[in-house]
Amino acid sequence: MADEQKALGNEQFKAGNYEAAIGFFTKSIELGGDHVLYSNRSACHCGLRNYPEALKDADACIAKKQDWGKGYGRKGAALHGMGRYAEAVKVYEDGLKIEPALAMLTNGLADAKREAERDEAAGGMGGLGNVFGAPDVLQKIASNPQTAPLLADPSFMAKLEELKRDPSSINRHLNDQRILSVMGMLMGVNIQTADGAGPETEAPSKPAPPPKEPEVELTPEEQERKAKKKEADAHKEAGNAAYKSKQFAEAIGHYEKAMAVLPDEITYYNNLAAVKFEQKDYDGCIATCKKGIEIGREVKADFKLVAKAYSRMGNAYKAMKSYDEAVRAYEDSLMEHRDAAVEKTLKTLQKEKKAAAEKAYVNPELCEQARQEGNELFKAGKYPAAIEKYSEAMKRDPTAATPYSNRAACYQKLMEWPLALKDAETCVTMDPKFAKGWSRKGSIHLFLKEFHKSMDCYNTVLELEPENADAKANLDLVVQKINEANQSGEADPERQKRAMADPEIQAILGDPQMRSILQEMQTDPKKAQAAMQDPDIAAKLQKLIAAGVLQMR
Repeated sequence: MADEQKALGNEQFKAGNYEAAIGFFTKSIELGGDHVLYSNRSACHCGLRNYPEALKDADACIAKKQDWGKGYGRKGAALHGMGRYAEAVKVYEDGLKIEPALAMLTNGLADAKREAERDEAAGGMGGLGNVFGAPDVLQKIASNPQTAPLLADPSFMAKLEELKRDPSSINRHLNDQRILSVMGMLMGVNIQTADGAGPETEAPSKPAPPPKEPEVELTPEEQERKAKKKEADAHKEAGNAAYKSKQFAEAIGHYEKAMAVLPDEITYYNNLAAVKFEQKDYDGCIATCKKGIEIGREVKADFKLVAKAYSRMGNAYKAMKSYDEAVRAYEDSLMEHRDAAVEKTLKTLQKEKKAAAEKAYVNPELCEQARQEGNELFKAGKYPAAIEKYSEAMKRDPTAATPYSNRAACYQKLMEWPLALKDAETCVTMDPKFAKGWSRKGSIHLFLKEFHKSMDCYNTVLELEPENADAKANLDLVVQKINEANQSGEADPERQKRAMADPEIQAILGDPQMRSILQEMQTDPKKAQAAMQDPDIAAKLQKLIAAGVLQMR
């Protein structure tokens, strides 16, 4: 039950339903789950920005398994989210002593060090920005009459999103009175704004004019980046136009110019990768996507943009028929952002990959080699080992019927009659002219006392090979068995049960004419002799006798 709850939690986590996932992981923990569950629940809390709980679960994970690097990764992520960058750096370093090659530790360490440096450069102010990362920050702002109107201000919302994503950027916004007011409200202190004005106590004589959007003063660095962004976007738009016109060389030139102006913008790399894909320069497309992802990580780009880079890389690998790499790229894309189109592409690719692997595995020569090895094992009485070889032969050549006949013989030796019959039927379905397959099927029916079916099989062998001595001898044996059963006068319930389940027997008994004849035969034996004069009726009666449904005395 713990594993079931864990599996359900994993499904919800992958879908981004962190609260539901937490519920399942908690139930699994209560049922005796292991350290991995605390790690998973910590990741969910991080996804909800509930970093204190994430830290608590990460500590529990480490306590249960101190030599598992991922637990340290979860703790580092929680400390990072709380703005405790120096502590996060130490935890990541401790984890790397245990698992030096674990990517989540190396990447987390790099991010934590970068944030610690930014925080130090900002005079330690970065920690204040963490108040904007609380999961209920929007509800708190909306519930306060003084701060609620700010939610309709696009420029304020842009800054709020930046602070939620990067709390250390608070030092760039301390000159914005709106940010100070909201920060004070969230911290529970009164930070006086520059105007110092409170709400009016008397209604104005005339409606107040709509407030003007406050002009936000940009730092010199922000002004420089804004200018560069404008210049680079102009190149990007020109590149997009060229791309739509299929002037790929020209499009590449424009995108490269945009990258030269603003080299840390992942969008330009994604666009350049699209051009290279259209040119069938798949290696170039992949290299560009990787570079874009690297840059996107450094600047904490939107997850959707990083996901697009992985998806585009997957397309290139798919075009090159590098299925393993393509699957990995699509999975990485979905880890960044769940996209229905990418999910569909991934499922289709996984099917193609499986089909390609099966096709690549086909080799008629190796099929025959495996079959011959199976024959040697069969002769030695090593039937399970022979079955493995015959199964391998089937995979090596799915069109070969003989291995099914051989494997049926093994199952006969092991008294696995349903499996033996299934293989024999598959064999003759694949190759209806394979006499040995029919003979094998006839012998199985004979053992199961399905004499009518056994007779049909041996008759089919004689149609294919009229002089087949074994088939003639076996057909005589079947007739003998039918006569012995008929003369004994005792019904075989098991034999009759199997016969009544046979569609052919059911069809005969369901024929109104045959039902009438059978009823007449019970009251007047002479009717039986008359009925036997009709070849069709005689054949049906013989079938019922062979099946054990009808006895003649």
